[in-house]
Amino acid sequence: MLESSSKVVSFETARQWREQSKVFELETEPFVYIDWVTISQVHLEGGLPLVNDGHKTDTDRDGVLECIVTKRQELLGSYDDKMYLRSDGNRVEFHGNIARYERPDNVFGYGWNETIRRVNRLLNLHNLPPFTCGDVQRFADKSWSYTGARVSRIDITRNYSCGNEQDARQLILKLGSFHVGRQKGSVTPDGGTVLFGYGSKYASGKCYLKHVELQDNRKKKSGSHVGQDVIDFCRDAGVVREEFTLKSRYLTQKQRCWLAQIDTQWLEAVFLDRSQVRNLMDISYRDTTALSAAARGTLARYENGEPLNLKKTAFYRHRRELLVAGYADIGVSKNVVAISPSVKVVEVQRMVAPDWYRRKYG
Repeated sequence: MLESSSKVVSFETARQWREQSKVFELETEPFVYIDWVTISQVHLEGGLPLVNDGHKTDTDRDGVLECIVTKRQELLGSYDDKMYLRSDGNRVEFHGNIARYERPDNVFGYGWNETIRRVNRLLNLHNLPPFTCGDVQRFADKSWSYTGARVSRIDITRNYSCGNEQDARQLILKLGSFHVGRQKGSVTPDGGTVLFGYGSKYASGKCYLKHVELQDNRKKKSGSHVGQDVIDFCRDAGVVREEFTLKSRYLTQKQRCWLAQIDTQWLEAVFLDRSQVRNLMDISYRDTTALSAAARGTLARYENGEPLNLKKTAFYRHRRELLVAGYADIGVSKNVVAISPSVKVVEVQRMVAPDWYRRKYG
């Protein structure tokens, strides 16, 4: 039986991490943050330190051993933040949000390159080799062969400011009528989150009020260290976070499952392609005069929650015209609540980390 290392990271390791983090400075604010990464690499030479939290064995009904699974080691930081690491002597795996490690929150995280750098620093503290791009070979049939680290999940995220909490909530409700591909938006009962493709094994997304998430997490041990100043800042600024999870099937299909295949530019392009907040921001500045008079009338009735009263052919013709122009899908039922007839424009802006946040939290 392989020996397991301690479940909780040592105080010395945590101290070393904090000391090294003090000298870190961002050259530029990332366009998107990395909120989670699952990455692994096989080292054929073996002989690596064992890092695990024991083993799980499976036997058949006759008691014959079928397999042994090495469990991930849970690395618990000073703020009850958890990372997961595993090494069986040949294969090294990391699983978690490194931007949260030894930090009370992850409102503002790090870009792709800095994320991998920090993961490799954590591996080094456990005497494990870093994740690398490995070698790339191209064969005569134009296929490629990669070695090095393999990535099976990436979460990319970005923060926006709506100016105040009320406008942020209105943005969430508006996004509930949008689609990401074939994934229809679904607003949670508390009105604080809209989900796209929840439970998908391919890719999924969500937009949510950041201060609500932080308040909910404060009820848990892992989120109890979040500063009230951060929560107040997110609420007063109306911070909305848009996040997408790219799973193994998506990365494999897009031929981006190897570390050597992934770069910052590709992640930014994926985010922009799937972003619904960006589409909504674009709509705010478009002139409806580009639409036909009939389509403008249909859009106005849809926005007011009135019956469209269209024939089937006209409905699909107007729907197609509106979708091409970037407007909401009139095929999605719209719930309208009677409110004051005054109109308020919600200005959505990209949110960057203020200087006081980086100085205090890194």
